[in-house]
Amino acid sequence: MAKANIKTKDGTKIIVEGTPEEISKIMKFYKGNGSSEKPTEFKKFTKSRIGSTPTVTDIVREMIAEGFFNKPKGLAELKSGMEEQGQFVPITTLSAIVLGLTKNKELRRIKQDQKWSYVKR
Repeated sequence: MAKANIKTKDGTKIIVEGTPEEISKIMKFYKGNGSSEKPTEFKKFTKSRIGSTPTVTDIVREMIAEGFFNKPKGLAELKSGMEEQGQFVPITTLSAIVLGLTKNKELRRIKQDQKWSYVKR
């Protein structure tokens, strides 16, 4: 694991650890404009941590891959399916996640009996 020390114009000291590619991107950003703002690509480095617990979105994507959404399912069915796996997530959180997956074209939604159901594309 490579390591770099950055000192910004305002005197802030930043220690960065990561792969050489990650560090070179961050160093280029700070050398380019010298600003102490976060680079736009920095978010990518913090999201993928080795050994971290999967996010709710990751769990839903795994359920898509396993065929849970082969038939249309509502949010309540998704919630109970996740509870069977030991994941307790409020339905309000699930609605935002499933809507995001729909916008990313990973799921499709169908209106059935005045309620939205989600199905695999």
